[in-house]
Amino acid sequence: MRSRSIKYNIIINLFFSGVQAFAITMLIFISGFGILHILSYDLYVSFAIAYNNSRIVGTICTLVIFFIFICLACSIFIKKMNKITDYIEEISRVLNLLAEGNMEVTIPIRRKDELGTLASDVNKMAYDLNELMKKERQWENQKNNLITNLSHDLRTPLTSILGFLELIGKGTNNNEKLKHYCNISLEKAKKLKSSIDQLFEFAKINNMDLKLNKTEIGIEELIEQVTMGFIPSFEDNNMEYRIISKSKGLKVNADPILLARAFENIISNSVKYASEGKYLDIIIDKENDNAIIKFVNYGEEIKQEDLANLFNKFYRVEKSCDKREGTGLGLAIVKTVMELHSGEINISSSKEKTQFEFKLPIC
Repeated sequence: MRSRSIKYNIIINLFFSGVQAFAITMLIFISGFGILHILSYDLYVSFAIAYNNSRIVGTICTLVIFFIFICLACSIFIKKMNKITDYIEEISRVLNLLAEGNMEVTIPIRRKDELGTLASDVNKMAYDLNELMKKERQWENQKNNLITNLSHDLRTPLTSILGFLELIGKGTNNNEKLKHYCNISLEKAKKLKSSIDQLFEFAKINNMDLKLNKTEIGIEELIEQVTMGFIPSFEDNNMEYRIISKSKGLKVNADPILLARAFENIISNSVKYASEGKYLDIIIDKENDNAIIKFVNYGEEIKQEDLANLFNKFYRVEKSCDKREGTGLGLAIVKTVMELHSGEINISSSKEKTQFEFKLPIC
């Protein structure tokens, strides 16, 4: 952006101020003699003779002309420098507003020297700070949502467990009823443990000191192992899974536990939120030097505004009729796992299908 230094601008302004002042001074001097000649010829002749014959008069005239020149040069130079000082004051005012917390202000870029660069840098700093503040507010809202949701998700099963344990403690001769109470308590305890485990896992994988235990993994074999663990869930929800391998023998260098966890979270979400689609298709393919794994379900379309935030920490798609519990950390864990493996995950959704696409570098 910068094309000329401010010090050269000052020198140029000083030079042109001198030229303009000299021209104006000469114009005043010549005009003065012309006016004197017109008003009083005798006085003009007397002054010309005195100027030519008297050194004192010549010196006085020279000093007067020099004084006029200096005054004019200073006035013109100050006027030209006012543009710089006014701009500095404008930058200072904006900086004071920024210091007060107003990050919406900007400085017009009026120059192409250091001041213009400074204004541009201040604008960029203000924009970056404003974006950080917006993200901080967003994270704060997400954290509050997490605390609210997690409190509900932990309290609900815990309340049920305590209630049924109280009933069991009061005693009953009905073994079937006792067994029913115990089964419900066990189920609620499992949900409670799942929520706590997910929160712990999220904190663990976001730990900067986490070390990946990478090894060479066959993608198809890992997916088969993960999906087999969900067979009871598929059956309970009248769903089927189909693994379609378009590229055989693809291997990646990854942490098998973390990668399996990412796949489990996607499958779990598909079972929980898209069981009405009946099928979960898992497509394995290759694109350049990357393994492509697509999880395709045929459930309800995810709105575009939700797609943009789906992988954010603590975000949950809120539905008034949806009573299913969750911490909103599952997909955030998936995204973090992919980032740790230098991979990508993308999601697209339409009325026909919702697709999660993993991209991982192959060995």
